[in-house]
Amino acid sequence: MGALPMNEIERALMAHPDVTKAFLSLEQTHDGRQFKIAFVAIDPDRLSAGKSKRLQAETDRRVGQWRRAFDQAYRHDADGYAPSFVGWTSNFTNRPIPEPDMVDWLDHTVRQIRALGARRILEIGCGVGLLVEKLAPSCETYCGTDLSPVAVHRLRAFAQSRPELRHVEFLEREATDLRGLSPHSFDAVVLNSVVQYFPGIEYLHSVLEQAVDLVAPGGHIFVGDVRNLELLPVFHREVQSAKASPGATDASLERKIFLSIAQERELVIDPCYFQGVAESIPRISRAEVLLKRGSSYELTRYRYDVVMRVDHQAVPACRENNSLVPQMKHWASESGPMATDPMAAAFLQHLGMELGNVLRTQFPGLELPAAVIALNQRDFAEIAPSLSSAPDEPGSHEADEAAI
Repeated sequence: MGALPMNEIERALMAHPDVTKAFLSLEQTHDGRQFKIAFVAIDPDRLSAGKSKRLQAETDRRVGQWRRAFDQAYRHDADGYAPSFVGWTSNFTNRPIPEPDMVDWLDHTVRQIRALGARRILEIGCGVGLLVEKLAPSCETYCGTDLSPVAVHRLRAFAQSRPELRHVEFLEREATDLRGLSPHSFDAVVLNSVVQYFPGIEYLHSVLEQAVDLVAPGGHIFVGDVRNLELLPVFHREVQSAKASPGATDASLERKIFLSIAQERELVIDPCYFQGVAESIPRISRAEVLLKRGSSYELTRYRYDVVMRVDHQAVPACRENNSLVPQMKHWASESGPMATDPMAAAFLQHLGMELGNVLRTQFPGLELPAAVIALNQRDFAEIAPSLSSAPDEPGSHEADEAAI
């Protein structure tokens, strides 16, 4: 199989209207084998337009993706309808998190929610029912929603088998669908270990805007197990270090860490976002960010809980409008983003695969980059200086100069 000169690959990538820069890097495995990877920078306006154009389709795809993943996980646990810790896998080992750690994590979460004194609870994203089993028996009203039909079916069957749970209602719907629920009918709305699967921070904000109308004055919204954006670099460094092969170089490890952060597909949120929520959503009077408690390093080190108090219709004096989006854009320009952007990561991943297909179509039978990685311009500018340039064929630089 023949090798294509580097400048020809870069020129082909640059011909795509979304691409502003391209770079071909020579990589090496721990056993000395060499291969190439193409990195491209995407025009910010094209990235924004691409996100907007694909937003609804990507949101539907992502919700459907998680529905299928959850359904598959629940079906694999065929030992009955009782809630279990199915699907909880360690990022460090790719093995199930030890059950004692999961039990401890659950017990601390239950104590946090019980401390709110709620007798009427709406749980958005109730999953296999870990909180339902613990909290619902002492509640007058408990309603759980989930996007997985398998989860909802199993929980209904489980609740009917337990007299103390027969008053629980389960609804199959995604998080933004709160139709039919009466205003002020709950003392607490709970979203535990679910927001990381939301398509973006705007989606979460929409859920909170709707949820607040369902909470009675003096009630709370509990958002648990939120992944911490401030600790995302630490998280990926520790995960990649734990998974690194014995012969991995420092440069290759740093590359993997950087790309893991840039390509993060879950919603990871700066705690400052929740402090801003109190200034943008009516009736949320304050938000308290709480450290995670428990024995598991992985389940507590990189996450936090949030308790938001809901009062009567009262707008803080500093609040100027009812939308956090303009404020978030302002914060993003001065002190960094408030959250990761799963939609952008999904779009860039899709574009990278599309560009790879373009190369294979344009240059059939030739040796091409093992992958094309599309990045926003900020990430491309940060990683480009560390890239090892792939060697050109003789005369390629002269060809480049002649083309200028």
